[in-house]
Amino acid sequence: MQIRYFFLILISLLIFQPKIHAQQLSPDATVSILTCNPGNDVAEMYGHSAIRVSDPASGLDAVFNYGVYSFEKPDFLYRFAKGETDYKMDGGRFQSFLPEYEEEKRSVYEQVLNLPPEGKNQLFQALIENFKPENRVYRYNFFMDNCASRVRDMVERNAGAPIQFIDNHPTESYRDLIKKFHHSFRWFDLGIDLLVGKKADEPVSAYGQMFLPEYLNGQFAKAEITIEGKAQPLVLETRTLREYPNSKLKSDLPWPAIVFGLLFLVIVAISVRDYLRKKKTDWLDYWLLGLSGFSGLIIGWFTLYSEHPAMSPNYNLFWAFPLNLFFAGVWAIKKWRPQTRFYFWLSGALLILSFLMGQQFNPAVYFIILTLLVRVVANLIPEKK
Repeated sequence: MQIRYFFLILISLLIFQPKIHAQQLSPDATVSILTCNPGNDVAEMYGHSAIRVSDPASGLDAVFNYGVYSFEKPDFLYRFAKGETDYKMDGGRFQSFLPEYEEEKRSVYEQVLNLPPEGKNQLFQALIENFKPENRVYRYNFFMDNCASRVRDMVERNAGAPIQFIDNHPTESYRDLIKKFHHSFRWFDLGIDLLVGKKADEPVSAYGQMFLPEYLNGQFAKAEITIEGKAQPLVLETRTLREYPNSKLKSDLPWPAIVFGLLFLVIVAISVRDYLRKKKTDWLDYWLLGLSGFSGLIIGWFTLYSEHPAMSPNYNLFWAFPLNLFFAGVWAIKKWRPQTRFYFWLSGALLILSFLMGQQFNPAVYFIILTLLVRVVANLIPEKK
């Protein structure tokens, strides 16, 4: 959520908060799930979910959501990278909620839930309790505990009746799921693939897929609730509040793969030329070793220190080997080369092994690995006489 809307919500809460304390909902009250389509910014590319509580009898029409950043602690960016990110649950008037999505041309859909009266009140009171300053902040985890999964959990725990979600045999992984939303963010997609490790390639159940708002919407549409021993649809009615072209469908050329694919061809050409002319392009090895080693330091930091559970193990470290940065300096000392040449055997073994570890790499990474392999071969092959 953008900063300007955060402050608008805070202002609205000054009016909104006193009205909701200890309030019981009337029989005509409705509780619904709001699903908002992805936006054009990176922070909005997965969409958003929220809970709406409307009670015409009292004039209450409130939205509760778990997608507000908490800036109360210092070093937000560092803590976000380390996985110590605090988000918080917030609330506001529904009439203040829609304008943000109207301005950004993002569709908003509403699913009115089929909850018994005691379930509506129980959920509403749970939301009010969660809204208290001492309860609203939570440790954000994108795959496991975010603005969508929190909506699911609040409804499931406080519905006043058992809810049955339709499960399936998992075939898609966390990485597969989020990539569907990356078509307009190709370089960001590369960054995610570099930092997220092999655990993100494990299949995710339909229940687990509800960390994405679109999948939360789909699972609620198929779910059932048992009221007085009878299974009924969980969603009574689906409404389209605002509808615009879905920005998720926008596509862009896979620029990282194109750029690194062209770089691979250039380095192959340089390597073949050097072999035929009996020359060495030393600066090329210094740059490739240095950059891959520096990348390894960054990836390694996330792998070792981040609290995000999907960061480790990360087999990108087989090609982005941190020692490459040190070896770039060693290789620059030509008199040491006969003794240090063995490093290319180690590097080549790691590069080949990276293909066998079962982690899904970004298409651009395969070109990076092939590029490094070309230089390994170029430095190990006997010089042409």
